[in-house]
Amino acid sequence: MINITYCLTPICDKYISRFLYTLYKYSEPGTFRVIVVDQCKDGFSPEVMNYVRPMVHLYLHPIRNLGYAKAMNEALIHGIHWNSPYICLANDDIEIMDSRWLQGIWDTFALNPERIFGVTPMNPRVPGWGYGVKENPELLPYKEEYTKEDYDYLLAGDFRDKADKFPKTFPLIMQKDSIVDGSIFIMPYFKREMFFKFGLLDERFFPGSGEDMDMMARVYREDGRIVSTSKSWVWHHLTKSKDLFASGELEDPYYKCKPYWNNMGEIWPFGFDPWGRKDGVNLIRVPDIGIEMI
Repeated sequence: MINITYCLTPICDKYISRFLYTLYKYSEPGTFRVIVVDQCKDGFSPEVMNYVRPMVHLYLHPIRNLGYAKAMNEALIHGIHWNSPYICLANDDIEIMDSRWLQGIWDTFALNPERIFGVTPMNPRVPGWGYGVKENPELLPYKEEYTKEDYDYLLAGDFRDKADKFPKTFPLIMQKDSIVDGSIFIMPYFKREMFFKFGLLDERFFPGSGEDMDMMARVYREDGRIVSTSKSWVWHHLTKSKDLFASGELEDPYYKCKPYWNNMGEIWPFGFDPWGRKDGVNLIRVPDIGIEMI
């Protein structure tokens, strides 16, 4: 039974092979499909295409860079019509570390099936990235193959040997089974019905960044939740494709087809917080930490 459709929108072909290799290695056969919207200027190289072709169920190559939101929506539409109960919007620079990663996603959804619409695994490279932590020590170094003990270490949630690297006000990474309100969309798993209830990604965001905050704002306004979980871990290389765009490394007219746009203030009132919480002084977002708010 197909449970998940994975949607990817790479702008380079550096990582897609490793993503698919680890996905197939650690997944149960016949339980997922993969859609790739190839946004590389000239498409994947022949070597990469030959490797990934047998692993991709639908391959699309638009004539220009569509931006993350629009390209992902193109894949999402197919996932929705394929009736996959869950759709994962995955960065291509992700590597699965252990076969238990997916069970952690399901266990987190089960904490509150009515309110949780999306769940994202955490990343041992920068475990607090996006949640107010400026210093992010790697909990594990990068490896091409992780051991059972490596993953056990992450699931145990005991990182006292790195306690001096984290702010005392940020207990998340010191806890087992921590659930954090809000999610950075590195590899979020969403219930299919979420997109019927809240719509697709806002395609005004270009080339990327901001569409995740907008989606969370829509979900949280209706008292839903999109969360991150330490019950599940995947490695994220953090290539930051938007930085490549801004730096001029993507010198191609396809990438300049529309102006850069990331204006949350145009969509939501000034100071709107998807989590509905602020510190009351500097209007800095303070994520909820713990499952009591789910």
